[in-house]
Amino acid sequence: MIDAVTIKKMWRLNQKATPKALHLPERNFAELAPYCDYHLLTKAASRITAFALAMSSGQALEHVSYQWFLTRFENFVYVDRVVVDDASRRQGHGTQLLQACIVKAQEQHKSLIVCQVHDRPSNQIAHLFVQRMGFHAIESVMLPSREIVTMYQRSIAIATP
Repeated sequence: MIDAVTIKKMWRLNQKATPKALHLPERNFAELAPYCDYHLLTKAASRITAFALAMSSGQALEHVSYQWFLTRFENFVYVDRVVVDDASRRQGHGTQLLQACIVKAQEQHKSLIVCQVHDRPSNQIAHLFVQRMGFHAIESVMLPSREIVTMYQRSIAIATP
């Protein structure tokens, strides 16, 4: 389990380094964290420079996008967010964090890793990132907030002889 001080640092970075559509009230962010069984961090000294939050399928989370995947797939990890501080971008931190999620998910015998990326408002950098990481678009969905997102998936199943 991740401690409250770390969650607060992650929330601050989230608010500073993400598009407005990904901002969350501090309370909502703190409520999301316990559902995430993937808390991956990159630090410089005592400062968090990047983090990823993800959760395995089967959580009792009332999150529209997570529920969308839950109604379609059984054995997945949902990446809620990968956030990198502006000063640390283009240094491979996001790639390393997402790759660590994939490795952990494979160790837990998950078959898919999934995520959503905003179309409206647009988050073109995130679209390019997940595509570069091997994700494929499934469908565009309008959320109750009227935001439009693209749902992505990537197979991570390991073939056994």
